[in-house]
Amino acid sequence: MSEWLDDTFNVSRTDADLYVERAGPEDAEVVYYLHGGPGYNSHSFRDLAGDDLEQYQVIYADQRGGGRSYGRGSSDLGVLASDVAAVLGGLEVQRAALLAHGYGALVAVQVALDFPELVSGLVLVNPWLSMPLLAQDLNRTAVRLSSGEDGAAEPDADDGDVVLGEPSQLVDEAFGLVNPKVLFDALQFPSPSSRLRLEHSDAAALLGPAEEDEPVGVWALDQLPRLLELEQPVVVLVGRQDGTAFPTQAEAALERLPDALVSIVETGHYPWIDDPDAFTPLLLQALQHVTGNGS
Repeated sequence: MSEWLDDTFNVSRTDADLYVERAGPEDAEVVYYLHGGPGYNSHSFRDLAGDDLEQYQVIYADQRGGGRSYGRGSSDLGVLASDVAAVLGGLEVQRAALLAHGYGALVAVQVALDFPELVSGLVLVNPWLSMPLLAQDLNRTAVRLSSGEDGAAEPDADDGDVVLGEPSQLVDEAFGLVNPKVLFDALQFPSPSSRLRLEHSDAAALLGPAEEDEPVGVWALDQLPRLLELEQPVVVLVGRQDGTAFPTQAEAALERLPDALVSIVETGHYPWIDDPDAFTPLLLQALQHVTGNGS
């Protein structure tokens, strides 16, 4: 019987200290979880969904500047990708599937391009792959909310609802109209209970140093042009009620990933909270597709 691993590590880099957990069978396929952010953590995903992935050896690493990791550079995708390679090297992992959520998708693409030999495939859950597109959606929705309308605003080229401007300026305008937390809550959560469950889990996590409240250059990040360079299999899982990823991010990604598999679920940004019964089988199928092992 394979030994069960449940270890905690710190991987030191010249300008960062990375907090890493590893859980699962020693001889199982490896999955590297890339959390959202920047500045978030991997705790809540393991807490709320980790038990469903026990057939895999899962690496939960907080990205630099977030969660329980220290270090600046959380908007430098090249640095974040090299952190992933350093963690895999430190754990003597030859190859892993990348399971990325939200902002983590930007990092996952960079890892797959910079270190293709380390990546068997990518599962992108409600991916953010273009921060300029997200800035437009935030601005558009903030205008609606500030005028008393409910819910996210879906872009429609026929109604003249076009948002122009430099991404960071659009975000500043949006946050000036609506509190950032209120804005993201309106876009990401289909119900207050989902938000409260995530906040309850987050309350149990050790929050990081918050070295960068808003990392410099984050709103300019855009991996859409580079998706065509990916050689690994890709699966996209998206929640129809997540206004930060659907439809704008998902449609833009799939236009550039013609061979990707895609599933749409009736959830918000955190599908493992909103509807685990529907999401978990899809996630396991996606991981089986990119690892070749689901038994």
